[in-house]
Amino acid sequence: MDGVVAVRCRRRDAYDMSKLLAVIDDYKDRHGQPSDASIARAVGIAPQTISSWRNRGIRELPARDTMLRLADFMRVPYDDVLRAVLVDVGYMDDRDQGQSDRGVRGA
Repeated sequence: MDGVVAVRCRRRDAYDMSKLLAVIDDYKDRHGQPSDASIARAVGIAPQTISSWRNRGIRELPARDTMLRLADFMRVPYDDVLRAVLVDVGYMDDRDQGQSDRGVRGA
């Protein structure tokens, strides 16, 4: 039982640290907990990439093609992946999500 609690705590830390990892973990929850390595291989990135994101954080924008393949594989809108990464690297504040859409409509 203690192991389950520890895993849940680590998963919660990942949500707090990275919006992209939260999107990936949501996918994993919905699809039987595939490994990060299997997700990485399915989208054509090195298995170490997602591990690095988990251990060191996402420090720079992944290639656009990588984000597109992740979105397609996880069946989530590309905008969700892009916004998560923009928050993770500091280009967008978490509070800014959704505001750009309102600004465009109001212009």
